[in-house]
Parts: sequence; C-alpha cells; structure tokens
Amino acid sequence: MDNYYEGFEGNPEIEIYTFSENEKMGIEMWDGYFDEIMRAIQPVNGEWQSLAYYYNLYEGWYDESPWEIPNNQEALQQFESIDRSTLGEVSQEILTKIIKLLKNNSSNSIFIEYT
Repeated sequence: MDNYYEGFEGNPEIEIYTFSENEKMGIEMWDGYFDEIMRAIQPVNGEWQSLAYYYNLYEGWYDESPWEIPNNQEALQQFESIDRSTLGEVSQEILTKIIKLLKNNSSNSIFIEYT
C-alpha cells in the first residue's frame, strides 16, 4: 500500500484498494488529500454523478465503510476529468495512483474505506 497518511495520525484516513492474490493493494491517505481531489470533480449538467454524488451527499464510504465502488469505469472517467493544475503536488501524485489502480483493476472490486 502506498502511504500518504504518515504525519496525519489522529485525523480521518481514506484507503482505496483492491485485493490481488489475497493481498490488499492500493493507497492510504489523509482525508484532506482525498477531499481536495474529490472537490476538483465538476458536476455534469448541474448534477453530481457517480463518486462525486456519494461524496457530496456524504453517503457511500462515510456510512458503509468499506464501500465497494459501484462502477469502476465511471469512477475512472471522473478522476481522469480532473484539471490537475488545481491540485497540490501530493494530491496530483495520489490522483495518478488512483487512476492507475482503477485502470489496472477494472474488473476487480475496488473499495473505499473511511476510518
């Protein structure tokens, strides 16, 4: 697991992961980085879609953790639509890894866990 949580102990943590050969693979991060990434997703025709819908309504991983992403392809499209220039350096790095995780595991279950 890539760790972007070090130094933020005691604050909320987000993990995005899948399992490969029974091994947990993914990214753990301070929720502030994840919030920055999610805030960069724009509504479609004035409405929130896919992951941004759950994020903005505080549903999904907030109340059902760990929570399986319902549509990996839609999530991938949302993350790829983000204007990276609006993100800080660490959030850009995390976004790249989230996109890679979704691309490389499109047929696997991918989970978001909020702790």
